[in-house]
Amino acid sequence: MIALQLSEDQQQYQTPTGWQRFDTMTEYISIRDSEPHALTLQETQWGPVLPLPDQQKYALRWVAHDDNAVNLNLRYLEQAESAEQALNLAGAIGIPAQNLLVADSQGNIGWTIFGPIPKRQLTNWDIAQDWSDGENYWGPPLKTEDYPKLLNPGSNRLWSANARTVGDERYALLGNGGYDLGARGAQIAQALIALEQADELALHQIQLDHRALLLTRWQALLLETLTESLAEQQQLTEFRQHVLASTLHASPDDIGYTLLRQYRLKVLELAFTPLSALLEQAGARSADLKFSLETPLWLMLQQQRADTLAAPFSNWSELLITAAKQTQTEVLEQYGSLSNARWGNRNTARIEHPLASAIPYFGHWLNMPASQLTGDSHMPRVQHPAFGQSQRMVVAPGHEQQGILVIPTGQSGHPLSPFYRADHQYWQAAVALPFLPGPKKYQQQLLPAP
Repeated sequence: MIALQLSEDQQQYQTPTGWQRFDTMTEYISIRDSEPHALTLQETQWGPVLPLPDQQKYALRWVAHDDNAVNLNLRYLEQAESAEQALNLAGAIGIPAQNLLVADSQGNIGWTIFGPIPKRQLTNWDIAQDWSDGENYWGPPLKTEDYPKLLNPGSNRLWSANARTVGDERYALLGNGGYDLGARGAQIAQALIALEQADELALHQIQLDHRALLLTRWQALLLETLTESLAEQQQLTEFRQHVLASTLHASPDDIGYTLLRQYRLKVLELAFTPLSALLEQAGARSADLKFSLETPLWLMLQQQRADTLAAPFSNWSELLITAAKQTQTEVLEQYGSLSNARWGNRNTARIEHPLASAIPYFGHWLNMPASQLTGDSHMPRVQHPAFGQSQRMVVAPGHEQQGILVIPTGQSGHPLSPFYRADHQYWQAAVALPFLPGPKKYQQQLLPAP
C-alpha cells in the first residue's frame, strides 16, 4: 500500500512530479428488484485508492494491474529440455507469483519464482510508504538473470511447503508474502534428507507424517513449569497427565495433543496482548501477525526479561501457569470434560458440496461423511475440517505405473454414481491407490435425442 499525501481540498495527491488530480470512475452493481448501487472509485498513477475507514488514504500497487502480469508464455515450459532452461523462463511467464520446483532427466533440480517481480525500492517493507518524493517506488520488472534461483543445492533436496526458500539479499527481492511458520517444511526437509533412495511409497509416507514436532519443546516447557505438586495445587493434575501421555501426534484419540495445542496458542495470546491492542488502535488486525510470533516468544522465554512481560503478570512462570488454567477452563466449557477433548472430536471432516446448503432437506446427502481426521497445521499431513491436502499424488514422468493418487472424495461428480465417494474411505485409511486406472469395467455413451 502507498500512503498518499493529499491537498487541502482532498482532490489531489502529491507525486514526484507535482500535484495530480484523482481519476474518478463509477461502477454500477446490479441488485435484484432494486435500483443499481453506484460505487465511485478513485484512481492514482500507482493504482486505485482503497476505500478504508481511516482518515489516511492509501493506494494499492499490485503487480496484477501491470500489462505483463498475464500472458501465455507458460507454454514454453513444455519446450524446456533441462532444469536450467526451465528456471530461465521465470521472468517471462505472466502468472501470479508461484514457487517452481523442477527436475530433469539428467538428475538436475532447481527452484525459482515464476511470474513478474518488480524491482522495489522501499524504505520500510512492513508498513505503507509515502511515494510522493520519489524515494520509494517500484521500478521495471526484474530480468530473469536477477531472479532468486537454486540449481542443484548441496543437499540434493528441494522442498517448498509455503515457507521461505532463500534469505539474504535474495529475500529482499521477494519480500514477505505471508510465509508459513516453517515447521511443516522442516519436517519435510528432515524426511527427505533421511531418504537414501526415494521411491513413490517413501515419498507418500512423508505426506502422511502427522508428528507435531513443533510442540516438542512446548510439551517440555509445560511439564517443567507445571510440576506434579504445582499441578495438584492448581487443580491441573489431570491436565498435566494428558499432556505427559501425549505421543505428540495429531491423532484422533490423543487428548494431550488437543490440550498442548491450545496451550501454545493461549501462551502466545497472553504474551502478545499488549502488541495486539496497539495493532488494533493503529487500525491493523492482530491476525496480521500470522505465524511470526513463535520465534520472538521463545527469545523472550529464554531471556525472562521483565520489560517484555505482559501486564498484569509479575513473572513468566505466572503467565505460563495462567495459560494452562485458562486452557483447561476453555476446554471444559467446550467439551464438558478433558477426556472428551480428543483431537478427533475437534478435527472432524466437513467436506461439503457447493450446492448442499442451497438444497433444503436433501442437500447434506451430497457431502462426505463427517469423519474424524488425522493431521493438523504445521506438519506434512495438513488436515482441518474444511481445509487440507486436495490430493496425495506421487508420480514420476515415464513411470506412471508406480505412481500414487488418492483424493478425499471420488472421481465422479454425480451423486448417484458409485464413484462419487469411492476414494474417501481410502483417503481416511491412508491407503496408497494406483495413479493409473485399472481395467475398463464401465462405459458411458451419449445417445442422440429421440
